[in-house]
Amino acid sequence: MLLKLSLSGIQKRARDYIVLFSGLVLTVAIFYMFEAVATNKSFIHSSSSLSVLPTIFQLGSVLLGMITIFYLMYANSFLLTMRQREFGMYIMLGAKKSKVIQIMFGETFSVGLLSLLTGIGFGIGLTGLVSHLLIQILDFKAPHFQIWSGQAFSFTVIFFIILFILGAIFNGLILGKTKVIDLLKGEKRVKRVRIKAPQRFTLFILSIGLLAIGYYALYQVGNGKMQLNVIITGLITIPAGTYFVYLVVVTQIINWIKARPQTISKQLKTFTLSQIDFRMGQYARMLAVVTILLAMALGSLTVGLGFKSNLAIVNDRNYYYDAVLHNASKEEQNLIKNSDMQSEMTNYQYKVMGEKVYYLDDDLALHVPKIRMDGKNFVPEKTDLKVKKLSNTWQMVLNDLYPYFMNPDLSKLKSVETLTKNEFNTIKEPVQVTTVVKTNDFHQYSKIWDKLDQLEIKHNNLNGEQYLSRYKGEQEIGEMAKGLEFMGFFLGSAFLAMMASTLMFKILSGAQDDRRRYQMLLKIGTQKKVIKKSIAQELGWLFAIPAGVGLIHVLFGLQMFKMMMTRPYHQIWIPIVIMGLFYMIYYLITVVMYQKLVLKGDLTK
Repeated sequence: MLLKLSLSGIQKRARDYIVLFSGLVLTVAIFYMFEAVATNKSFIHSSSSLSVLPTIFQLGSVLLGMITIFYLMYANSFLLTMRQREFGMYIMLGAKKSKVIQIMFGETFSVGLLSLLTGIGFGIGLTGLVSHLLIQILDFKAPHFQIWSGQAFSFTVIFFIILFILGAIFNGLILGKTKVIDLLKGEKRVKRVRIKAPQRFTLFILSIGLLAIGYYALYQVGNGKMQLNVIITGLITIPAGTYFVYLVVVTQIINWIKARPQTISKQLKTFTLSQIDFRMGQYARMLAVVTILLAMALGSLTVGLGFKSNLAIVNDRNYYYDAVLHNASKEEQNLIKNSDMQSEMTNYQYKVMGEKVYYLDDDLALHVPKIRMDGKNFVPEKTDLKVKKLSNTWQMVLNDLYPYFMNPDLSKLKSVETLTKNEFNTIKEPVQVTTVVKTNDFHQYSKIWDKLDQLEIKHNNLNGEQYLSRYKGEQEIGEMAKGLEFMGFFLGSAFLAMMASTLMFKILSGAQDDRRRYQMLLKIGTQKKVIKKSIAQELGWLFAIPAGVGLIHVLFGLQMFKMMMTRPYHQIWIPIVIMGLFYMIYYLITVVMYQKLVLKGDLTK
């Protein structure tokens, strides 16, 4: 009997459960995909440069898991709110509260289990697609890549089953403490929060203050202060400040717009704005959740794409020379000379004796070498070559010229000195040459740098892990950036799905009550096309406000990544446009669905 009641309850609320189900399926699928990629040994060991990917994808699954916890808490409490009148009726008809709690537990766990199994099936297919794309884009071979991972399956099942059980228990506790009269009337109540002027001003200051504290905490993280208390401060104050913004600031703006003569005289604008104002107390929590999820979605996509777009910028800020060659072979020199690139090659002679490297000062004086760090060029003074002790700038430059792979112990770099030609000739060690190459555009000649790296490794008898160059460094960071790009895209998709289902919960669940309001408007002579326009405008407000506040959160939140991205706002319009298109499509779908629900049939009867 309990199972039958649970299934009938799901059937009655099929539309709402489908919204929850679709969001959960995508979340489970992406969670499994992250874990499957991170734990796939064939994928990880196919290239040494991919060793960072497991960390990236596991970090993504942790972040997704944290947000999923809050999403499920909200979704479960919302479904409980919609079912509480029905549960109250069961109790009125003689059912024990413990039995009603079991019914609700069965519904929650059944939907969760079905979404878990479907999500893992979908996740296996998604893993195959993503692995194929990664292999193609990152250009490596992983012939034994397996889309099925027992470890990922086990972790996903355990994690989500625990969440579903905890969610059901939490709802049971809430239901057990709620009075029968509150269960019967709870769904019909519209909680309009009335705030007096002095309280409104206080809450306005509080909302701005909380957001300012949260944004400052994110700024501090970007400056290297990664203390746990700073991060927790941002995680608490920004959602709280967002809630008060909707409760106080947005309602005040709506009242100002309503008071304008242009608004009063235009069709149903006053009615539309009054609808939003009347329900803002009820919508505030939901809109705050939607805003945070939307900000997380846009932020994930922005950061993922941002690492890739910042790659060339970071490289240019930290390298002055395009290539530094050690005892360049004829083949290397001919490769550069015979290419079509505009290049300058400069040679610096040196000798190594014991723990010291001696450079010929004539070479250094003729062409003073340079070094670039964090976007600044450091040029040592030529006159400092004549002093007994080299300046710090000269030491940095010369250490940069000497190939680091020639040091057997990287923690103990050789000391550098400069000698005159006569002094240089007295040292009975072979002359070695560092050749630096500077071109008009480093990023235009990738094939040449790749070939030079191969020749350097070959004639210096090195392996790939020992060798480091500007080109190789950019390639390794680029592969990490591609992993972050994929993670950002799929995290953004998961957060967007959660946001969509959360917003749709609230909008579609109130469609039946709104139907009566629009029925009244039709009876007093309002045209149907005007009502449709009013619906589009009301939903437009509910979509536009979270989008605006969420965008502000992202613009401040990008300050967190200043240490990893030199220009976090570089080409930010790309993720905004991508997310905006998806958001607009979702808005149009919601408008059509809502109009069909509230305007179906003959409303004049």
